[in-house]
Amino acid sequence: MSNEVPTQHPCHAYRSLMERHRNVGRLAAIAEIISRDFLTAMPEGAYMNRLDQISYLHKRIHNDIVCGDAQRELEEAQDHVEAHGGLWDNWDRANLQGMVDIFRSHSIQTPETMEESARIANEGRRLHREVLKKGDWSAGVPHLKRVVDFTRKMAEKKARWRGSATLYEALVQDYSPGLDLKTIWKWFNQLDRELLQMLPLVMERQSQRSKIVEMTGSFDPKAQMWLNRALIEMLGFDFDRGSLHETSHSPVEGGTPDDTRLVIKTADSSNFLDSLKSALHEGGHGLYTQGLPAKGEWAYQPVAKDLGTMMHESQALFVEMILGRTPEFFKFLAPRLEGLFHTIRDPSLTAENLFRIKTKVAPTLNRRKADEVTYFFHIFLRFQIECDLIEGKIEVEDIPAYWTEWMHNKLGIMPQNHAEGVLQDVHWFVGKFGYFQSYTLGHMVAAQIFEKMRTDIPQIFEKIERGDFRQVQYWLHKNIYSKGSLMPADALLKDVTGYKPSPDFLISHLENRYLSD
Repeated sequence: MSNEVPTQHPCHAYRSLMERHRNVGRLAAIAEIISRDFLTAMPEGAYMNRLDQISYLHKRIHNDIVCGDAQRELEEAQDHVEAHGGLWDNWDRANLQGMVDIFRSHSIQTPETMEESARIANEGRRLHREVLKKGDWSAGVPHLKRVVDFTRKMAEKKARWRGSATLYEALVQDYSPGLDLKTIWKWFNQLDRELLQMLPLVMERQSQRSKIVEMTGSFDPKAQMWLNRALIEMLGFDFDRGSLHETSHSPVEGGTPDDTRLVIKTADSSNFLDSLKSALHEGGHGLYTQGLPAKGEWAYQPVAKDLGTMMHESQALFVEMILGRTPEFFKFLAPRLEGLFHTIRDPSLTAENLFRIKTKVAPTLNRRKADEVTYFFHIFLRFQIECDLIEGKIEVEDIPAYWTEWMHNKLGIMPQNHAEGVLQDVHWFVGKFGYFQSYTLGHMVAAQIFEKMRTDIPQIFEKIERGDFRQVQYWLHKNIYSKGSLMPADALLKDVTGYKPSPDFLISHLENRYLSD
């Protein structure tokens, strides 16, 4: 470790820990950037070498977190807090707690397990591309069995460390810290009941309207990317500190606050809305990443990091589903499409028709193409499969039958092939068990944030219609982005909105958008 330490804080052990995390953060940033390059620019012949580089970096990061005097420094810093509490402000206290949590999570691992985890993720991402293209579930089964076996072993360690009620709860808490499985089940069961009742009402209501005009034009992919970039920039994304790339596979956001990489769905010349949806979603992630307080003394510090996947997905879904599906957003967008795509009075590109296309509700097989009302069910399916799989109630070979039966019983539809079903997501191939609930939790939080924002910005809809997103961005930066990990997600929401996370806000939002006049 470097001998250079910050001088701002009177506790020497804490200053040393801050420098340790700066060095670890630099390595993590390198790993993050070359992982994004792995998806967008790496030549095929570099695959094995890149895999080795990424695995080594994760092993080195682990060693640097737990090596040497790390435990002693943490203990000394905690003693200093108790003896000289007045010298510790809320940011330093939260930062130290983050350091403790990171050390504990790594102390149950070995360098070899960190290396294996990185290999699984990157090998899995590549394999998923191949099996999805071919629709070949059987070719992915050996890798998935390896992932599940590894994940169960890691879950056992994490459950003992955290005191989790189940193995799956221990994995969920990797991505949704502070939440227990009992609470998530309670929320999801409420959403299941209420959205199943809402679904036929919305579909019946929409069936009474005039027919949607389907898009039949050809939309230049280059023009689509120009539009995507322009909209993301208008929303506040800084392209001096970020970039936009395309992929024919799973979109993703990553990088660092000063080098944020957005990887979005390759433009389809028959439907510009798919690429736009991907851009808005990943753009929401990117805005959060760029807005984190990771500058100056807080660079690479735990307190300057995001609040986990629930909050990250809330920011992505706020832009994509909440703001990006308002009538006002399409009133802003529609007049600009004619010149961009060289169309003349195309009835499919009116603001009203575009809004109706994006808010049409009907069960669909693909999660990424799901509407706001049925989106939850895609998450609930994956959540239940993961729970049963990690707890050993089912095995990898059982997933396709489980999937098909569940979709038929819940939504009345069935996949005709594996690409329409179990292969559509990359998450399990890269070992992200315990992540999926973050999408619905994020949707809940996005709706909760929007309700408060509407109160604080009375003319928000007029501003959206004009394409003026400055106050929206200012509100998000002030209340969400700039807080980093100063407090837990539920405490931040309580502080900002007056309430802890609740599905009631999402249900109310969906009722207002889909069932009110």
